[in-house]
Amino acid sequence: MLLEIHVENFALMEQITVEFSPELNVLTGETGAGKSLLIDAIRFVLGERIDQIRMGTSKKTCRVEAIFELSSQLRQTIPDCDEYMDSEEDALILRREYNPETTRSRCQINGRTVTASQVKKITTHLLDIHGQYDHQLLFDPKVHIHLLDRFVQEESLKKNYKVTYNQYAALKRKKEELLGLQEDQEKELDILKFQIEEIEASGIEKVAVEELEQEHTRLANAEKLGETVNTLLQLLENGDVSIAELLGKATSKMGELAAIDPSVKQTSEELESSEIQIQEVVQSLQRYEQSITFDPEQLRAIEEKLDLIHTVERKYGGVLENVIKYLNESKIKYDQLINVTVYENEIDRELEKLLPEIKRLAAELTKKRKQAALSLKKTIERELKDLGIENAQFATSIEIMEFNGEGENSVEFLISSNLGQDLQPLQKIVSGGEVSRIMLALKKALCKVDPIPTLIFDEIDANIGGRMGTVTGEKLKQISSERQVLLITHLPQIASFAERHIKVRKKVKDKTTIADYQIVEGESRIQELAQMMSGDEETEISIKHAKELLAQGMK
Repeated sequence: MLLEIHVENFALMEQITVEFSPELNVLTGETGAGKSLLIDAIRFVLGERIDQIRMGTSKKTCRVEAIFELSSQLRQTIPDCDEYMDSEEDALILRREYNPETTRSRCQINGRTVTASQVKKITTHLLDIHGQYDHQLLFDPKVHIHLLDRFVQEESLKKNYKVTYNQYAALKRKKEELLGLQEDQEKELDILKFQIEEIEASGIEKVAVEELEQEHTRLANAEKLGETVNTLLQLLENGDVSIAELLGKATSKMGELAAIDPSVKQTSEELESSEIQIQEVVQSLQRYEQSITFDPEQLRAIEEKLDLIHTVERKYGGVLENVIKYLNESKIKYDQLINVTVYENEIDRELEKLLPEIKRLAAELTKKRKQAALSLKKTIERELKDLGIENAQFATSIEIMEFNGEGENSVEFLISSNLGQDLQPLQKIVSGGEVSRIMLALKKALCKVDPIPTLIFDEIDANIGGRMGTVTGEKLKQISSERQVLLITHLPQIASFAERHIKVRKKVKDKTTIADYQIVEGESRIQELAQMMSGDEETEISIKHAKELLAQGMK
């Protein structure tokens, strides 16, 4: 669960720290006070793209740090979690900074610098943020199959289906590629044959290009190399005053010195060793001098070979590795075209082997989805009844279609809100309040199957009021007994059920407007609930009503 968040220089938040309850947390405050900014800060530290978040206009570096407490059970479900946490740790600390001047951000997990995608890979298992946009997602039938599958507790079945389908799809793509090549078979064969022969003629597969270039450099600079070696030999041995001669005399004198004083014997031996090394260098240079030759014909042949190789590199990939890869792929294509019927028949045989297994797995998945749909129907209808839609009917339409990566089904949620009304797609619902309640019912149902410990709702109470506010608050309270809940609300009926009530308000500091977050308790909380009912000035009646709401919410 989310224990704490610390924010610096994020939009209106100059520097705030908020601690959260493990159950129901609510944020209240007037419109524009900055309630949703806290959600934006959470989304920011979870790795979302900067351009999708309201960052504000601050020129200072923005920092957000979130501390999560992880149970041992949850750790097992999070991929790569052990890379960032010791076995005895239970805290996961996310930190993200953003410099508005450089427009660069940096993410850390427990002090280790990571990418935003690495953060998202972990945090998808920690938080489920439900914003107002999710209402629109409910209208999209493409989303319904994924929602339904969260109630299908057959992970191995879905995994086996996807593995088998991916094999099938890969074979289908291979066959389509073959058929595509077959359309211009003769032309394609001519092109491939020319390209293969051109690459092979360059010898690029067999020639060590670096060695060839080194040999070219030696031949092209043969005269300079000879002059330089000759100069070296003159200095070392052949000159009037050569290093070898001087070193020989020094070694002799050093031997006389060591014969008298044994303390310099080691130095004498080192000097003698140097003389031997110089002699070896001289012999090596003499052999090298003899190997230097200038062969114009050989140089010309190497230049032509290198020109051919570089031409092939430019045409087929830019570097040697890419040319070899292109050559190998071209040979495979050529072979496939020559033996297209053989390859096609082989692929067909493999497809025929996979098809029965795909159909069996898809049928089994359909069966499980239908079972899950019945369970979901009962759950959603019960929850909607509690939420005031007394005669609600909910159903999941599961149609058989040509199988794809998700199985053989098209899935769409249907609903009837009123007695005698036919079931119809969710997108036909006009009432925003009904959409909010259906979403809440789904979230309540998902608590039974989702391991995600923290749910965040950004104004799920839209278009809900009066008595339904109390019922919604009760539902959220029930959810918070199993999951941590963070909620932005305008309804005092909902806020009264919170274990932790956070008030957000604007204030001016040094001629700058900032957002202030305060936990309200006792009389302060009663005043906040009263103001939510009657406006800025609480009345005696609103105070009394606030106390009643609070007493009811705390039961």
